[in-house]
Amino acid sequence: MEQRSWVSSLLILFISFGILAAESDEKGFTLSLKEAVRYAIENNREVLQARLELAKADTNLMKFEAKYSWRAISRAEIDQKKFPFNQNNIFTGTRTQTNTYSAGIEKLFTTGTYFKLEARSQRFDSNAFENPNQTPAGFTALGLPPLYTDSLSVTIAQDLLKNAFGANEKNMEKILENQTEIMREQMEDQVASKVVSTLVDYWNYSVKESGFQTFEQLLKNTKNVRDLTIRKQGLGLSESFEVNQWNALLSQVEGQMAQASAEKEEARRKLIRSLNLPEDTIFQKTSPLSETLPDQLDYQSDIDYAYKHRADFRALQRKKENADLAMKMAKNEALPSLKVAGTYGYQAQNTISPQNNYSDNRNGVFSYQYPVMQGSVDLSYPIMDKGVKVGLRDAEIQKRQVSLEEADLVKAVSDDVKTRIDILKASYRVMENAKKTEEESRKYYNGVLRSFQQGRFNALAVKNALDTLVQDQLSLVRAKVDYNINLHRYYVAKNALFEEYGVDRAKLLPENL
Repeated sequence: MEQRSWVSSLLILFISFGILAAESDEKGFTLSLKEAVRYAIENNREVLQARLELAKADTNLMKFEAKYSWRAISRAEIDQKKFPFNQNNIFTGTRTQTNTYSAGIEKLFTTGTYFKLEARSQRFDSNAFENPNQTPAGFTALGLPPLYTDSLSVTIAQDLLKNAFGANEKNMEKILENQTEIMREQMEDQVASKVVSTLVDYWNYSVKESGFQTFEQLLKNTKNVRDLTIRKQGLGLSESFEVNQWNALLSQVEGQMAQASAEKEEARRKLIRSLNLPEDTIFQKTSPLSETLPDQLDYQSDIDYAYKHRADFRALQRKKENADLAMKMAKNEALPSLKVAGTYGYQAQNTISPQNNYSDNRNGVFSYQYPVMQGSVDLSYPIMDKGVKVGLRDAEIQKRQVSLEEADLVKAVSDDVKTRIDILKASYRVMENAKKTEEESRKYYNGVLRSFQQGRFNALAVKNALDTLVQDQLSLVRAKVDYNINLHRYYVAKNALFEEYGVDRAKLLPENL
């Protein structure tokens, strides 16, 4: 009787102090909750994929802004013609060749203004009056060597009505900026959700580890009680059927331990894959769990916070702005297109070389004696243009769709936050009740153990009380994990996860990009 009481006391001692923490002294991988969040952001493959997508959020905007870059331009043309000899070609020649080369820079500004600075060189050669057999008497002196014409000019063009001073470009750029922010915040929201999923894997391993340790201790102590019963049977202090009873209990615990071991290993592999750790990683202990409710848990304040920070609601505000901009652009498309352009520069001409047009201070380009001036006005007006009408119609439809989406989303965000708060409070009460249940089970077991020591209860009663305590302790671990899962889903619901753990959203972008 005393040996059985000593074994039972040892069993409850192991359960009381070992069920929620690892008993191994081996050094292993361990993370705090804040470190787990950081590690998930830096190592989880799905999070890394989402972060890479986040880096691409501004692709369309950057491609659009590329149209405002400075560009170097150049062009070469060769125009060679041959004609039969006749009276019409006496003065022009039967063979002409015009080589034109140009180079410069151009830029389109956000005001819709087009600017171009260009240097142009032209070589003209004709065989007119060069063949004495085909040249009338007295005209041989008119034969000339190649003629070189060079010029420097500046061209400016501007749309004054439909796209007055780049109005459409500015509106389109703002639309793309809003779309970039929408995509960026949506990807940040995905990153937060994936981080929580990683934490769930972390806590799930905590539950499986606690369960395995529990059954490991149960197996060890059940063997001790069975062996003690066998020895007592040899002394005539117990019956053979008691040994059968403990053999059955031992088989049951062995099966439970094997299942717990398999589940623990499955959870470990999933966690290693989730955190992108080496396959041989050993976890020393799991992350601490929060057991307190957030301060100032309130429907209205949390709903207001969600309206300011949630990705979907902020996206909706940008969609509204985009709808208004799309309407402005559609109305602009209905206006006439009035484009004005002008070119001004200076040119020079000689029969020596192109360089001479720039080195001759008296007649060269920089003598500013031979200006080049061009101007144009281009007016067009859409008449019965179905494309314009469709653009106006679609812009109006877009505004109505956004309005309907806003009315639905306002209610959806409010309901989501309220639901998360309700679930959080409910899981907190479940956790608190689990604590009380575990405490009462512990007291009950201690009472049964004392009565067992006094001979008023048998070993089976102690075992049943112990089983109840073990299950209540496992339920408590599960309740704590469920509470923490709901707590972090509450953070995600109002988009406050990164703020809770001090994560800089700007640093979510991969540094090497």
